[in-house]
Amino acid sequence: MSTMYPRSTYRSPSRSTTPIVVYGTSWCAASQMVHRYLDRLGIPYLYRDMEYDSAAARQVKWWTGGSFSHPTVQVGGQVLVEPSLDELDWALSRVGIC
Repeated sequence: MSTMYPRSTYRSPSRSTTPIVVYGTSWCAASQMVHRYLDRLGIPYLYRDMEYDSAAARQVKWWTGGSFSHPTVQVGGQVLVEPSLDELDWALSRVGIC
């Protein structure tokens, strides 16, 4: 007998093992768009607000050569700077999430 899970609570093993980190700000529309998009897909991630997390801001500036670019998304070992949703989908599909 198989068990049915509501879409919002089911997590495949690949989703829980691939680290996804979103670096953004609360006032940035693009950061909020990525945040809501991952929520809608039910993909777990860590959100780091660069205004309140100075280590997160320093990390993004290091990746971007000194720019305070948001959103910046880390999917596994890949870093996406200000990605479109298509670029985010591509990165997620590369690690088997979407």
